[in-house]
Amino acid sequence: MALPPARRDQLARLVRERGYERRSEPFRLSSGATSHDYVDVRRAVASGAALREVAEAMLEVVGSDWDLIGGPTMGADPLAHAVALLADKSWFSVRKAPKGHGRGQWVEGGELGPGDRVLAVEDTVSTGASLLGAIERITGTGATVVAATVVLDRSPVVAARFEAAGVAWLPLLTWEDLGIEPLAG
Repeated sequence: MALPPARRDQLARLVRERGYERRSEPFRLSSGATSHDYVDVRRAVASGAALREVAEAMLEVVGSDWDLIGGPTMGADPLAHAVALLADKSWFSVRKAPKGHGRGQWVEGGELGPGDRVLAVEDTVSTGASLLGAIERITGTGATVVAATVVLDRSPVVAARFEAAGVAWLPLLTWEDLGIEPLAG
């Protein structure tokens, strides 16, 4: 389900005011693309009130028919924690590399396994590669990803990538909502 236009506009305003800057010189994103539009969703949701607002919007869009929420560590972490708290569900983080000691795990936090229904989450996507990589780790546990959500989808190619992966794609905002140039992906 998409957010009502007034709610989407309110979230876009929050991200623009707290986490957006237009840079005169282009910079390189982790995807390899370049942009003049810098969007830091973690900074935008750094206050409790802003994080709650985004977490409530996520629940409005994705519902609660899932057991655990998580995604790539750092980008997904505050969102997964906040949404899990509001929904009384479990959260987890997917590491960039397996832990070098202890149990050597890729996934930390809530334990994933067969029969678990997972909501995959990330703060911002440019190509979807990081979140899709995390989804591979999640499904490798036997869990099923029922949907994926993000605060900001920056590229028109991302939806097609999630469709090809068989994962419902439910972004809160897109580049259009912020009035920025889409990334080629």
